Amino acid sequence: MNKTIYLAGAMSCYFNTDQHDYPKKWREDAKKYVKQLYEDISLVSPTDFYEIGKNYHHSETEVMRFDLRMVREADIVLCNLRDLHSSLGTSDEILYAFISGKPVIGFIDDDSEVKNIHPWKIEQIDRFEIGKDAMKRAIDYIYRYYVDRYN
Repeated sequence: MNKTIYLAGAMSCYFNTDQHDYPKKWREDAKKYVKQLYEDISLVSPTDFYEIGKNYHHSETEVMRFDLRMVREADIVLCNLRDLHSSLGTSDEILYAFISGKPVIGFIDDDSEVKNIHPWKIEQIDRFEIGKDAMKRAIDYIYRYYVDRYN
């Protein structure tokens, strides 16, 4: 059974920094990983539609409503927790998924950053993967528990 995963994570805090490409890069890495291993997972990346600093949209309301609609239409949210404390949009996506009863699987490579995650966000996330290759482990978990169990 095909499952759609929305890729949530901070974006605007990287604009005009030396890591401006990070939001798009980790999402592209996730797509490559899924494409190699899991044909019954579709990924939805907000950076495929809107990028910080590009002029694709007429208002922030447009972007917000689009992203939240994508969360609503997805089956699962995969959330990069890096710099979550700097991203109100990602925090809203997590809350919206939580309220909607959708699984939120979070990952973060740097375990020292876990202390920056607000306790309410910790309660709204179903599972965390932390450390080296956390994103891949999170995707593998999603496949095992939310995709493959239906086959």
